Formats: sequence, C-alpha cells, structure tokens
Amino acid sequence: MRTVAMIIVLALVGCVTTGGNQVDKAKMAEGYYMKGLSYLQDKNYELASAEFNRSIQTDSNYKQSYYGLGFISDEQGKLDDAIKYYKEAISLDSDYSEAYNALGRAYSKQQNWKEALKSFRKALENKLYPTPHVPYMNIGQVYMAQKNYAKAAEAFREAKRFVNQDYIIYQLGTALFEAGNIKEAISEFQEGVGLVPQNAAMRYSLALALLKDGNKKAAVREFKKAAELAPKTEIAQKANDYIKTLR
Repeated sequence: MRTVAMIIVLALVGCVTTGGNQVDKAKMAEGYYMKGLSYLQDKNYELASAEFNRSIQTDSNYKQSYYGLGFISDEQGKLDDAIKYYKEAISLDSDYSEAYNALGRAYSKQQNWKEALKSFRKALENKLYPTPHVPYMNIGQVYMAQKNYAKAAEAFREAKRFVNQDYIIYQLGTALFEAGNIKEAISEFQEGVGLVPQNAAMRYSLALALLKDGNKKAAVREFKKAAELAPKTEIAQKANDYIKTLR
C-alpha cells in the first residue's frame, strides 16, 4: 500500500511588490510548486516537472520542488535521478523526514538495503515527524525482504505503537508467523479480524496460524469465512484446498 508523501503547504500567490522592491521569490516558487502539485494529482508528469523546475529556477532553496521531482522520477523508474533529487531536498533541510523516507524507498527498489535502512532511520531522528509509523513500516519491509523476520516484527510493532491499523497488524502478524512465534501471530490476526471482520486475507492468515498451532477446527472455520468473503480469488481457492485436506 503506497501513498504520495508530498508536503502540504498553503497556497500562496506569488506577487511583485511596488516601489522597486525585489520579487518575493519564495512565494513565486511556492505558486509554481502548487501548480505542479495540481498536475501531479492528474499524473501529468511532464507538466508537473515543468512547474517544479520553474519553482527551483525561481528559488533554488525551495525543497518541496526537489522532492516533487524526486517523486516523479521514482514513479517513472528513474531511481538514480530520484535519489539525486531527494538528496538535494535533504541538503536544504536536514530534518526533512519525508525526503529521507522517500530516499529509503528508492534505495529499497534498488535492493540497496543498507542505504535504505540508514535513510529510514534518519527520517525517525526528527522527533517532530508526524508519521513515524511510515518509516517503521518500511524498515519492517526491508527486513522481510531479507527474511530477518524477528527484526521485521520489531519494526512493525514500533509502527503499531503509533498507528493501530489493520494493515500494520497484518504485517506484524505475518512477521511473527514467519519467525515461528505462532501464538503471538494468532493474537495479532485475531485483533485484526476484530477491527476488520470482512478482511479475507486477515482471516486466511489467522486460519494458517491456527492450523500451525494445531487448532484444526478453528482453522477450518476461518478458512471457510475467508473463502466466503473473497469468492473466485486465489485466497478462496487456497482456503478451499485446505478445507478439503482437513476434512
């Protein structure tokens, strides 16, 4: 599950002051940036890039526009360019947690796990960062990719401390299951089912954990529910296969 981690700023119109004063470059740069954002929302990357570049040409210290160019490069698979732009943004603001997090994602796509983890942890150094669960989730995903499930579970648990949502619970339960902590995994999946009873993937994972724990009756019940919630899907097919085997 991926979101556009853009900075939300006030829409200020750039203007020229009278009396021979200099143009307020920061406001003009912000105006170009906001226009670029509107294009970005429509996935018009060409026009968005043009506005972000215009913003930078107006005020080379406008960090959000570097971030915007990084995001576009990232979306287009130009990861080296994305990394360059994110680093430019960070050079202007060493506490720019959104840029550190985005930089980490770009490194993750390159499977440069060391630099990815370093970037995510830098994002967390800013104690005023309003969404610390995001880099913690990303750290967990890095450890999952490395099959270091115990470390992944630690990161997902930290994410859950800040935001107790089903997608975090699911990832934590999965990491615990893979790490062999079955009873803890069951507890997490049960909590998840309590939050989102209609989540077929959560119920299927709960069924697997229950089966691993030797509770076949409860497992079959959850497999059936998963199949009912997501008919004609891979989840339903796998759940029904388990049901047939367990009869």
